[in-house]
Amino acid sequence: MVYQIINNRYRVLIESFILAVIIFLIGFSIGFYIENSRASKITGQYIANEVESLDLKLQNYYYQIMSSSSCESAIEQNFFFADNLYNQGLELEKYEENNKISDSLKIEKKRYVLLKTELWLNSILLKQKCKNPFDTIVYFYENNPNVQKDAEQDIISNVLGEVKEKKGNTVVLLPIAGDIWLGAVDLQIRNYNITNLPAILINEKTILYGFHPPEDIEKYLK
Repeated sequence: MVYQIINNRYRVLIESFILAVIIFLIGFSIGFYIENSRASKITGQYIANEVESLDLKLQNYYYQIMSSSSCESAIEQNFFFADNLYNQGLELEKYEENNKISDSLKIEKKRYVLLKTELWLNSILLKQKCKNPFDTIVYFYENNPNVQKDAEQDIISNVLGEVKEKKGNTVVLLPIAGDIWLGAVDLQIRNYNITNLPAILINEKTILYGFHPPEDIEKYLK
């Protein structure tokens, strides 16, 4: 009888150990799969961004040599890129809001900001070639703001989104993190004498700091 009790206890311990190992392996496998899928997605996005960056550079070369007769198609393509990058930014924001900050995501954020900056420079050139057919609004914001400034920046983003939705393809809206140590961005901030974030730069002329209602922004547009 005693032997049977000991044997049953031994069997229960063995079964519990095996069950714990199985649960651990399942959890580890699921975690590995999720992280691997996330890494694969970021890698895929990295490759896509490399292609987009090359495409934007080639467009820049084209804008320099094209004739005014090509303006319509060039502007259409420019807005296509702007909308695509805006949607990528929304995806990055979802990861940031869920606190899924990793080294890979930080690099992805910098690549996104560089693509936005490149698109902005292309837009400036396109406006010069095509007699200012649209407006540009560049929104420089803090990447890691305090709670108060984060709330302020959310409000500003919503206001700019309203302006963009109202104006449609007459406005290129470019949200750019101004404090992530990128030389190309820092050069533009110094070039336009932007002294504080958040800041709104309209048509490379007008700088607005902090919150402004939609009507204040729209009066500087065409």
